Amino acid sequence: MARDIYGKNVKFTAYSYTHREAHDCIAMMDVDKVACCIACNKPLFLAETTRHKGPREDYKKGHSMIKQLAEMSGLNAYIIWYEEEKERVYRLTVRKVFPNYSNLQSCSFEQWISFLAKFQVKHFPDCKRKDIFRNKLKTLTPSQLKDYAEILDS
Repeated sequence: MARDIYGKNVKFTAYSYTHREAHDCIAMMDVDKVACCIACNKPLFLAETTRHKGPREDYKKGHSMIKQLAEMSGLNAYIIWYEEEKERVYRLTVRKVFPNYSNLQSCSFEQWISFLAKFQVKHFPDCKRKDIFRNKLKTLTPSQLKDYAEILDS
């Protein structure tokens, strides 16, 4: 095999397996997250995700490719370490890696959702499909709508 599989409990696609069986002079990486507008699909930021290793976590994750993509696109880039229980994320630790590095910041998944909403709110004035976004807002609870308060009357 041209490239070893280094991660345990990682599910690969047929394409990935076949690609790995090719020769050593081709490479590929995936991008774990491209946050995008819920209405027009414009990319809002890039991220790599990784399962938190518990007490062994050293908060190191290769990210040179995603940082280069962020620089080329002008988008922010993040590394997201997530903690899970029963196949659901309950806590994250996040570091921005582009345009500059941030300190590690930990938050609950609910706090993370509010952080994600800020990107949508910031993008809203430029969104080409505001009508779709407004319809999506109708599905939110009053508590969830708080994250979008500044654009609700737009």
